[in-house]
Amino acid sequence: MGFAARTLVEVFPGPAAVVDTDGRVLVANGRWAPLFSPEGAVLAGRDDGCPAHRNLLSTVRELRPADGPQELTCGCDSGAARTVRVAHLESDCGDHRRLVTVEAVTVTDGAAEAKSQFLALLGHEIRTPVTTVVATVDLLRAQHLQQDVREVVDSVHRSVHLLKTLTDDLLDLARLETGSLEVERGPVPLRPVLEGIIEPLQQEARSKKILLLAAPAPDLPEAVLGDADRLRQVLTSVVGNAVKFTEAGEVVVTAARDGADAYTITVSDTGPGIAEPDLRRIFAPFVQADSTAARRHEGAGLGLALAGRLVECMGGTIEVESEPGRGAQFRIRLPYEPAPIQPDTDSRPQLARRRVAVVAPSPRSELALTWLLISGGADPVPARFDDVIAGIAGVDTVLWCDDAHDEEAVHRADAVAKVLGPNGRALMISTTDPRTGLVRKPGVLTAPLVLARLVATLNQERTGVRGAPVTVPRLEGGRVLLAEDNDVNRTVFKRMIELLGVECDTVADGAAAVEALLGPATYDIVLMDLQMPRMDGLEATRRIRAAGDLTVVLALTATALQGDKERCLAAGMNGHLSKPITLPELRAALEPYLAREPESDPGPEPPVPEDPVDLEKLHELERQLEDRALVEITVNTFLAQLDGRRTALAEALRNHDHDALRATAHTLKSSSALLGADPLAEACARVERNATAGTSEEELAGLVESVENAVAGTVRVMAGYLAGDEGAHRAAQL
Repeated sequence: MGFAARTLVEVFPGPAAVVDTDGRVLVANGRWAPLFSPEGAVLAGRDDGCPAHRNLLSTVRELRPADGPQELTCGCDSGAARTVRVAHLESDCGDHRRLVTVEAVTVTDGAAEAKSQFLALLGHEIRTPVTTVVATVDLLRAQHLQQDVREVVDSVHRSVHLLKTLTDDLLDLARLETGSLEVERGPVPLRPVLEGIIEPLQQEARSKKILLLAAPAPDLPEAVLGDADRLRQVLTSVVGNAVKFTEAGEVVVTAARDGADAYTITVSDTGPGIAEPDLRRIFAPFVQADSTAARRHEGAGLGLALAGRLVECMGGTIEVESEPGRGAQFRIRLPYEPAPIQPDTDSRPQLARRRVAVVAPSPRSELALTWLLISGGADPVPARFDDVIAGIAGVDTVLWCDDAHDEEAVHRADAVAKVLGPNGRALMISTTDPRTGLVRKPGVLTAPLVLARLVATLNQERTGVRGAPVTVPRLEGGRVLLAEDNDVNRTVFKRMIELLGVECDTVADGAAAVEALLGPATYDIVLMDLQMPRMDGLEATRRIRAAGDLTVVLALTATALQGDKERCLAAGMNGHLSKPITLPELRAALEPYLAREPESDPGPEPPVPEDPVDLEKLHELERQLEDRALVEITVNTFLAQLDGRRTALAEALRNHDHDALRATAHTLKSSSALLGADPLAEACARVERNATAGTSEEELAGLVESVENAVAGTVRVMAGYLAGDEGAHRAAQL
């Protein structure tokens, strides 16, 4: 088991070991030896009055793969009660192993803190090399590449993100054990989440000729309340497993209402199915249904265990229905509550052709395709292929699932085209790559199918060119100081920053960062790694702030420690970025702080512009993201948080807390500038600049009042934007 086994036992804060079925200790962590036999020795069955010592060896030897974890009580360590847990573990070579862990019944605050610190260290050590690979691949994807090279780079991109996912899963599972994992509550855009899960699985799905589909029910709201990141984590595991274990057929993901207070995401596949004994243990960590040396699928067995725990943390349930040879169906039931403000979908492109015949291989795929078409504004008609060839009254568009490499598919495509005639529209959804297929006409799309591409193809719009660079818009200049001790990361990050059109200087430790920032050069932003030699990022930031320098400092960290963000803010940093960082994420972090503010003027403040929100900036954001719905969700979130920001400003002013006043104004300034609310951003900038010990409370009160005045116009125009551009222009004129 090698490195994986060593990593596994080290992640446990208490004693842990991997043993074979005879009880021989194969791998153990440093906390194991004082209690039990060392590595290489067989567990000793001592009769010293401790049930764990007496029965551990027999428990290890008698445990079967289908059994659940066994627990023994150990009270021999100075009277401290402990639980010894023995669980079945899969190995790469097919041999059965046992994972033996020891946990205290009650965990002190100090022990919990030690666990968290260890997890942070482990996360840092794993994420640091992953960060380099992610950033380097992002740079490659931003170049013009030949199509075959592009596909290789994209494969590396997918693989390294799978590695990142595995790392995060392992750490999150440990966080759940320590009770330090938190669940957020905010808008969850269901369609982007579902489509974002299946799109990275395209290559694996079409290599096995799998029809991969995802669709929310048309009557579901665009956004519900929940934790979008945790939901993605759950679905990445469940859907990824479905594709991994399915050799042919289909994997279909749907979301629908389930009563008045819940909705259910269903993931169905046509894989081998799961036997009854395995159904009882698939949500246990480090378990795969097939534990033999000949098993065809890799994996640590972490995904479903973590998915089950995360769903429970989100107040939901997960269950599976399956039997061998009949596939599996996972149902994830979550609390249903629509987001307070829903994005407007009126601007979404609609299908020009309304009545579409749908031919699908199963009721589940037929349901998903039907929901996709309804969401696109069409009137779907489920049909059999024979009915299509015979002709269906009122139908001039046909959508069917096929394999572009099948010789018979050519004849089927010709038959559909002949029935529809020159004015009809036919679209084949191919389970394999159509670029190398036999079918050249009519239109051919490859699964997975997403709504925007389906609508664009049926409306005969251009959907993009494969092999084109994956780029993000350049920023309007600026200068960044990068403090990073890892040589490779420093080189890659510098190149990424320069690719965004921003100058970048680099230093290798916190002391050099302080010296550079307090020297003659001026910088707009400092990207500060937290763990560096000589002086860490937190201490460097404290010294920068103590010197009176207010340059924006953003933390860069590969740790996974709860409270990181709070410690960064307490040290005087303005924000926090977790490695690995992609090019779009880096741009999003830099852009708010590189918007040029007007120079301070000792004279009267400039008048507030007439337009509270620059709508062109919102439209530019739509073009950059290629998703108006996502911009609308961002605006909704901004408006939902606005009252809280205003309250925080008022309380900070009332309590004479200038630091809180400056921090709140800074946060509101950044988000306002991003969304084009320039008058509000400028009002916040004035509060931020003047929230110092030398400014009178009366002056600050007047500046906060100017923020309140700008808020009213901002809310009015943004509400109009959500109602449509015409409404926004009317609101701006009020």
